[in-house]
Amino acid sequence: MAVKDEPTLAGPTRPLGAPEIPQFHLPGPSRGAYTPWVYGSATVQFSERKQGLDETRRVAFLAPIPTVLKTLDWELAVATNIQPEALVAEPAGASSYQPLPGNAMQINTFKRWAKAFDRWLARTQRIEVTTAAEPAETVMVGPKRGGVKVQLVAIVWAPGPQ
Repeated sequence: MAVKDEPTLAGPTRPLGAPEIPQFHLPGPSRGAYTPWVYGSATVQFSERKQGLDETRRVAFLAPIPTVLKTLDWELAVATNIQPEALVAEPAGASSYQPLPGNAMQINTFKRWAKAFDRWLARTQRIEVTTAAEPAETVMVGPKRGGVKVQLVAIVWAPGPQ
């Protein structure tokens, strides 16, 4: 008998992972089966004394959950405008749920994903600054040391297409 890697619909109830792993729903109407994603939000502080730059940005991303591997690739994440306070505990309407891959139910794996989110932000977030010196140049500035503050990493359920 062949082992099946592709999940099937889990059914009408939300799959539960470890209780320490927060789970939310994205706001909006229920359309089709809910699909699990990893949500990450943070504040990123950029500071460049020479340019007089001191700016803090709130960022949020959704990353697809790997179905087989334990490594979550934040490079596949998409930016979202949905901040943590907009997430909801219960769905807007009744719907079915896609299964939650087993790796997403393990607290140690989830903690690694959260740490990877912090490192990924520190490596990838940049702000463009124009220098005051002549000739003016455009430079990219990354977060200041310790400037990434993760607010929330959670499983979020996104309504799928009908």
